[in-house]
Amino acid sequence: MPSIGDMRFDHLVDVLVIGTGNGGLTGALAAKSSEQDRVLVIEKQGFIGGTSAASGGGVWIPGNRYAREAGVDDSLEEAREYLKATIPPEEYQSDLIDTYLKVGPKMVDFLHENSVVRYESLPSYPDYFNEAPGMKPGHRSMEPSPISMDALGGDAKRLHEPNPATLLFGRLAFTQEELQLFVTQTSGWMSTLLKHLSVYLLDLPWRFKFKRARRLTLGAAGIARLIISVKNKEIPIWCSTRLIEFLTEEGRVVGARVEKEGEVLTVGARRGVLLASGGFERNAEMRREYLPAPTDAAWTAGTVGNLGEGIEAAVKAGASVKFMEKAWWCTTLTVPGESAPRLSIFEKSMPGNYTVNSSGQRVANESQNYQMFMRALHEKHASGENCLPLYMVFDADHRRKYPVGPLMPGKFLPDVLVSKSWFSSGFITRADSLDELAEKLEIDKAAFVETAGRVSEYARSGKDLDFGRGDSLYDQFYGDSEVSPNPCLSPLEKPPFYAIRIDPGDFGTCGGVEIDSRARVLDLKGVPIPGLYATGNCTAGLLTTYPGPGATLGPGMTFGYIAGREMANQAGPDVPVAAR
Repeated sequence: MPSIGDMRFDHLVDVLVIGTGNGGLTGALAAKSSEQDRVLVIEKQGFIGGTSAASGGGVWIPGNRYAREAGVDDSLEEAREYLKATIPPEEYQSDLIDTYLKVGPKMVDFLHENSVVRYESLPSYPDYFNEAPGMKPGHRSMEPSPISMDALGGDAKRLHEPNPATLLFGRLAFTQEELQLFVTQTSGWMSTLLKHLSVYLLDLPWRFKFKRARRLTLGAAGIARLIISVKNKEIPIWCSTRLIEFLTEEGRVVGARVEKEGEVLTVGARRGVLLASGGFERNAEMRREYLPAPTDAAWTAGTVGNLGEGIEAAVKAGASVKFMEKAWWCTTLTVPGESAPRLSIFEKSMPGNYTVNSSGQRVANESQNYQMFMRALHEKHASGENCLPLYMVFDADHRRKYPVGPLMPGKFLPDVLVSKSWFSSGFITRADSLDELAEKLEIDKAAFVETAGRVSEYARSGKDLDFGRGDSLYDQFYGDSEVSPNPCLSPLEKPPFYAIRIDPGDFGTCGGVEIDSRARVLDLKGVPIPGLYATGNCTAGLLTTYPGPGATLGPGMTFGYIAGREMANQAGPDVPVAAR
């Protein structure tokens, strides 16, 4: 290949960003420091936003401006103490974490001051490890401010579809705090629901355009605000454009070969390339090679485009990888007829809902941090206790009061109105006795009945002697405050009895290329590869135990910002553009 001075490309930019999630789009904004800077973003799918757009949108940034405005007393030292107490030493990346804690609030300030991105502090969404020093009961996590979908203009049709779990009736979007109201049926939940439902029903012009309501929340609102901001900066986004390989010259990444709508092109990048392409959760072969059993690409809530090509291209360019055996674990629900598995987060926290394996035994504290629940599941499965299949079981009282995934409370949606396919497919099983339910599920009957009796005793005493469910503040976030003595525990006694199959899934993988505190990709010797930066789920995870709500998007946006500023503050080599 000719020297850098002679290398020619089909397109030339200062910065090339690969991926349109929160990390990539934040990096693109940070890289555009002047009108003269040429930044290009490419996206493999036909839609913008990836897993970020389908997520809950939470961003965990201790000491962020919105928390400070709320008068919250927090410090970098407390946040560091908390992370040291909750991340195992072999997974704790000191330099990167220190950088993240220092720069994260600056990233939030940058977006607030230079874009339409706005967040709202979550005052009552606690850190996930209640017992750890430095823990805070709220305000470290932010959620995107809602925004109208029509603000996107023509890009509204390019917004990645939401996860089915984030829309009520497949149409209405709500904030994190509103969802907690609905799930726990706290005072004011019905009036909030009716207000938004009436707005949707009366918005006839919009309903002729889109099935979903005009109002965007959660990850969709976060991505929408980033899209608008990128558009305001005149940064183009090429959809249906996949990375083939990085182009290098004398060890430096100088661009990429891509395929845009079937045409192979070369794109040169004077200052560098930011890889923000997501993980490999949809790649069945990579899952089998790296992830612990049980695993299946059909169980992930990650976007269908996340096949790990970005990681593979970086490895081909000399990058080192680690944590490839990890993922952002979360049980999922595969609902018949829906486009993607739902994350099962709040269901397991509601009182009277217990999770059992084929041995009829509980796996772990159902109300705890979903990442840690899944770590316990994998440990049990590896020790020989089969955790596939897995079922959430509950009784008639629970069915009447609470939602379970797509199954709305029975007082609103009785069984006669539930889709018959949910029962015939085995997604939901119903029985008149615990013995019959065990027989239908083909699980250990004696152990299951004993488990049911034991958890009913725990509900009456208020103390889960097996796993301590309900002891922590996080456990109680989605509990029922009207249930005592423990808001997360109710008996499993009243027929009919139900079970919903859940899967040991995830919302993305946690392993990938190694980066340094400047977001530069490292080679096998730990030396930065010139011109190549990375952030998000294509990198080795930072907050591997998921210590708070938004523990993926927080680091992803922070290191995207760092990479963007690094490239904005340097001059790139003069590379000519081939005549077309």
